[in-house]
Amino acid sequence: MSAREQAASKEDLKDLQKDLKLFKEEIVHEFHVVSEGLGDQIKLVAEGHSVLVERLDRIEKENERQHLETRSLIKLSFSELDRRLSTLESEVKDLQEWRKHVESRHQV
Repeated sequence: MSAREQAASKEDLKDLQKDLKLFKEEIVHEFHVVSEGLGDQIKLVAEGHSVLVERLDRIEKENERQHLETRSLIKLSFSELDRRLSTLESEVKDLQEWRKHVESRHQV
């Protein structure tokens, strides 16, 4: 190989190394751009997740409040029904006794 060919080969090798270095820098730069974009998207997803968790917590608290309110109303309703039923039972008992009393007067 002649000196000229060797110099050309060395020059080609330097150009190739320079191209590879530029290519590497370009790849690293693109990687950073993509990773920054992914980081931003991950932050958005995390924020959305946080908002959903807050909403679910509020919904859960509201459901619990409504559940307790409903239980109180049912308890009150059953209490009222029990009072009315007890009154009716007492009245029926009084009527039965009155009937027995009336029947016993007629048999005499």
